[in-house]
Amino acid sequence: MNRPTPQPGGAASPGRRVVLKSVGAVGLAAAASPLLPVTTAQAAASDTSTAIDWHGPATVSRTTPTLQVVVNPKIRRESPIHDSVYRALRNLDTDYVRFVPWFPYPKLGVAELEPPSNGTTSWDFSLLDPLVEDFEKATRGRSTILNFSTTPEWMWQPAPWTVQDGALRVVGGDNGLAADGTDWTDYTFAVDVTPLATGSQGGGSYAQAGWLVRMRDAGNGYGLLLSNYPYTAPAAAGYIVFVLFENGQAVSVRPTALPFAVEDGRTHQVRTTVAGSDLTVAVDGTDVLTVHDDTFAAGTVGFRENGSESATFDNVVVTSATGTALFADDFSGGLSRWAAPVAYPADPDEPAFGYSQGGKLAVPPSVVADYYRRLVSWYTAGGFTDEYGTFHRSPHHYQLPYWEVLNEVDFEHGISPQDYTTLYDAIVTAIREVSPRTKFVGLALGNSAGLDYYRYFLDRKNHQPGVPLDLISYHFYAQPNSADTADAYGPDGFAQADAFITTVGQIEEIRTALAPSVRTTVDELGTILPGSATQADPAPIPDAYWNFSGGIYAYVFARLALMGIDIVGESQLMGYPSQYPSVSMLDWTNGEPNARYRVLQLILDEVRPGCRLIEVPDQSSPDGAYVLALVDKGRRKLLMINKTNAPVSVDIEGLRGAHIRIVDQQSGGGSIRAERNAAEVLTLGGYAVAVATLGSVKTRG
Repeated sequence: MNRPTPQPGGAASPGRRVVLKSVGAVGLAAAASPLLPVTTAQAAASDTSTAIDWHGPATVSRTTPTLQVVVNPKIRRESPIHDSVYRALRNLDTDYVRFVPWFPYPKLGVAELEPPSNGTTSWDFSLLDPLVEDFEKATRGRSTILNFSTTPEWMWQPAPWTVQDGALRVVGGDNGLAADGTDWTDYTFAVDVTPLATGSQGGGSYAQAGWLVRMRDAGNGYGLLLSNYPYTAPAAAGYIVFVLFENGQAVSVRPTALPFAVEDGRTHQVRTTVAGSDLTVAVDGTDVLTVHDDTFAAGTVGFRENGSESATFDNVVVTSATGTALFADDFSGGLSRWAAPVAYPADPDEPAFGYSQGGKLAVPPSVVADYYRRLVSWYTAGGFTDEYGTFHRSPHHYQLPYWEVLNEVDFEHGISPQDYTTLYDAIVTAIREVSPRTKFVGLALGNSAGLDYYRYFLDRKNHQPGVPLDLISYHFYAQPNSADTADAYGPDGFAQADAFITTVGQIEEIRTALAPSVRTTVDELGTILPGSATQADPAPIPDAYWNFSGGIYAYVFARLALMGIDIVGESQLMGYPSQYPSVSMLDWTNGEPNARYRVLQLILDEVRPGCRLIEVPDQSSPDGAYVLALVDKGRRKLLMINKTNAPVSVDIEGLRGAHIRIVDQQSGGGSIRAERNAAEVLTLGGYAVAVATLGSVKTRG
């Protein structure tokens, strides 16, 4: 998750899983969702309250609300909020909780970090076991979905840095530096730069080459990108992008449109000069960028690519301000003068967003499958025999209800539908040898609109005989524009949600045509603020944001329940600065719930599988509240979501005297507030989510 990806019209930090997480190319031009007619909070009740036919057509809900738990340092036993985190998880007490040891923390998610060699292996569960044990204890008695999504990096090729045809070829891998030069101050870094169109985002490709100056270490200094990624809307044909790195994070990303196109495979002579607080860049003899920044006064040079991005670099020359040659390399001597990116940090708590690299397996699929067979056997069968015949004994005999095969394969390694299906079959077959009762979840797409994946994967003729297809999964994150205020979150976020729902309809057409018995889990549903993603020092998050984000979950949950989607999981239990704080359901300083957690709790309490869902008529207003009617064990209820940051009044017959449970900016992350409604209308505060219980359904007279 790893390329600086600003939202249109503004700068952003690295995006989630490339790096601000793709929302599935959810073009904002999708039709707006139906909304209830609303009035201002001061308006009186009208004579035209919406009436609901409680005996009319209905959909019986089969949708389970749930969440995902992503492994990170805040949920480790060493964390001061560990107990609060797991208490919050236990209190939700739901099925299909998804557990994901994710790639930014390789030591917390990969059991064999080094390849077997000379009769020895690197199998080590000492950091993984406490995480799994605590999760299993907190979800005891419930069905769960485990996804050890990160395959060991040694199973993939190419290596991030190689010399090919006399030039440096960089494929992902994050920041790599010259071995010398951390004390260089003012100098010019000249290099031949060739961006290659291997980057992938939203189903499209882009070319982007990155180089570094004044790098104090791999995490602190300046980066420049030559790119044709569409950093702005409308997009330019090419960009020069300035990136400020601090503590391993891209804290500032500033794209500038170029007067020429950046093309795949075209080589440019680039000169970057740092002098005092000024940085200038010339491309092919033309000055294209001047930046004034005094964060770093000295540091060496290097190169940067992320994810599937790649480029070649050659003919490096570094010259001091006085004309003295400081460094030169044409790579004829290999990489001896460079410190290529480290595969994983020694500190298990240090994020390494560059870990998941390489777009092609360096080993047969059977080796990947054997890795997962051994890993699952450790947790279900008391141990396993390694590659050299040594038995590793385990104390674990857990049941494994569901296993999800890899994560966001369209982003992490950029696996094609064909190659993923081959891997899925091999992994599932291997796991079933040691855990025969386990069911499997496939795809876990980051870009839900990648319809070719569903068409290929759900066609049983593309699988080996006997390989089960139990569930598919995909993800959605609404991403407000980086320049948005709290008032603008709603128009941006709910429009993206509507576009995602349109995409779900397309997926359902494919699924029902090819594999109607296969169920669906949307197991990552949330929102991401561009300024509060992977930055070590993220932008402050307004209090209203948590209610907005909870509203997105409630709204998409309601719409998907009407469509018959089986599982809808909120993402994620715990995030924190540098690990997507804006997706967290808990306060990372004390482990206490925020409004996102409370909204999920409200839906778990009030909108149960088996209730009758009734679409409310006349929801045609372009903004306001969305309402879903339901009958739960004979009781009439209304789920109401304010899609704006202004008070709105909902006018539905029967609201006077209704019992209301509400999560709004007044309650915040505190207990769900309860009250009686004394008026004919109900006023919802900004981004509020509420359930009104109106009483029992009356028998038709």
